[in-house]
Amino acid sequence: AGRVEIYKCKRCQGMTRFPRYNHPEKLLETRRGRCGEWANCFACIARAVNFETRLVVDWTDHVWIEIFSDRQQRWLHCDLGEDRFDRPLLYEAGWGKKLTYVIAFSFEEVVDVTWRYTAQPKEVTLRRSDCPERALILFLWQLNQDRQDKLSAERKETLLSRSVTENVQFLSAAVADLGIVGQGRVTGSLEWRVARGEAKS
Repeated sequence: AGRVEIYKCKRCQGMTRFPRYNHPEKLLETRRGRCGEWANCFACIARAVNFETRLVVDWTDHVWIEIFSDRQQRWLHCDLGEDRFDRPLLYEAGWGKKLTYVIAFSFEEVVDVTWRYTAQPKEVTLRRSDCPERALILFLWQLNQDRQDKLSAERKETLLSRSVTENVQFLSAAVADLGIVGQGRVTGSLEWRVARGEAKS
């Protein structure tokens, strides 16, 4: 394991060793991991059957993936650990998360996808203070230029077209999914979910 965490039980004072495996084979063997490990594993499986994927990292501490749907011509939210598909407002409306930055990573691009995951863009914007918005936009633009440097002109055109479509989608007002409001997180111990404010309300 690249990293090992040690946890002490508050009740019995017992120690638990928690190795963090990021290799899908080891993860499937041990069947122990957190959202990041399972997202990485699922992304590998999805790529193996020719789905384009992006690993999505929420700066307030969660990881999932997006899968590109050729039929719908859009990126779809997919959180295997929470057994949720195409429910992007799960974290804000369901868990009560106060999102800041949500960034999607693939081999070809890095995208600020925060706006897909919020119905409260003004509030989120006020919480985004790690760097100036213009600096983030310019940094991601340069990073993507570097990542796409050796791609074919046709592939670059495809990515540009998708980017334009995605940015138009971000400008559309998201509507809270009433089926997930207050639903809460399903993974992790109840004590942990309550401490994080992510338990069912």
